[in-house]
Amino acid sequence: MKVAYDISILGAGYLNPKARTGVFRVVEALFLAIAAQSNVDLMAIALNQTSTLWDEISANLYLESFNSEPKKYLDSCYGSKLNLDNIYLSAVNLHRSLIQFSVQNHPLIYKSAQGFKILLELAAKINVDVKNIDKKYDLYHSSYYPLPSSNILGSTPRVLTIYDLIPILFPKVVTPKVNRQFIKTLESIDFNKDWIICISQHTKNDFCQRTRINPERVFVTPLAASKKFYPVNEISIIKSVLKSHNISESPYLLSISTLEPRKNLTLLIKCFCQIVTENPNLDLNLVLVGVSGWKNKDIFEIVEKNSQLKSRIIFTGYIPDNDLSAIYSGAIAFVYPSLYEGFGLPPLEAMQCGIPVITSNTSSLPEVVGNAGITIDPTQSDELCQAMLDVVNNSKLRAQMSLLSLEQASKFSWKKCAEQTVEVYKIAANK
Repeated sequence: MKVAYDISILGAGYLNPKARTGVFRVVEALFLAIAAQSNVDLMAIALNQTSTLWDEISANLYLESFNSEPKKYLDSCYGSKLNLDNIYLSAVNLHRSLIQFSVQNHPLIYKSAQGFKILLELAAKINVDVKNIDKKYDLYHSSYYPLPSSNILGSTPRVLTIYDLIPILFPKVVTPKVNRQFIKTLESIDFNKDWIICISQHTKNDFCQRTRINPERVFVTPLAASKKFYPVNEISIIKSVLKSHNISESPYLLSISTLEPRKNLTLLIKCFCQIVTENPNLDLNLVLVGVSGWKNKDIFEIVEKNSQLKSRIIFTGYIPDNDLSAIYSGAIAFVYPSLYEGFGLPPLEAMQCGIPVITSNTSSLPEVVGNAGITIDPTQSDELCQAMLDVVNNSKLRAQMSLLSLEQASKFSWKKCAEQTVEVYKIAANK
């Protein structure tokens, strides 16, 4: 079975660290896992309703960054009318260099680089034709973006992955751009012909309820944490990684997410300040890993209001995956009071590193943590404060939760997710 798999988002993540979010990790891990399946001829493609030659060049550069197999999986679907491919390649590389330089401390350069990208994408839409790939593949899979039109795919069966319904269920916690894109995604679906993959049962329930699609056309393929995440037992390695990111060696609670309203970091910081204030002898820091999102001024305002605790709340910004296992492993516990998740990879990554997890009892998160973690109502500060104190003050509880974390994490694998995805492919292709 020959399958076209859209990796446009991987190209975006190659150019811009801010795009290496949970969805980036999912698309990458699943791409590699399906490619390892012997019964699928998987071809990477940068094709969706909104893609351009820019996306194809970015995706190609992403694949070339590997040192092995994935290099052979790219298929071109764009043709330049004026033969300007080399100019676009130079422009993409320049954009990446500016982004890499500016992402942490040069916001003006970052915005300029993003504006430069928008102009080049518009030029690409004018100068480039999209090839018709009807009958070239047995199936097309959009891993994130709106489905391309039937003018391009013809009668080729289409599969789309839905991660969550946050943009329409909670529009105030996402940017207008994300909201518009999600509406485009829903509008691109033919509910009588297309096939949907959801990453949790909760997401499937939300999707079916919202769209009234036949549930038999919607499948659940639970995600997994990357093998990059594992328990780091060497204290010297943990100390070295912490030092490289200016993180104190004091005991710390950890949270990893984009700094945005949905992640509920305001509550987490308030609760941390409360337990440290009420327990003055408690030697404890809070480490927040993740790039800055939007509508997050209140997060920093809370820290400023608690100036005496400011040094104990550490914002690291983006940290490469290769360093995260040590940061996870060095934490007393991982705290993730998110208001809503389609799946929730960070708690699973934390469990795979063998540390206790405190998370919300809402949406899909109970599916992920099972009985291994402590789940709390993300709107109740007392519950979160008590959970953090229980874990911090009870070493036996931490040891027990660590074992349960590893056990729960072992139930998920990308091989299993890939096999389940291929089963969906077979159903879609045959019908």
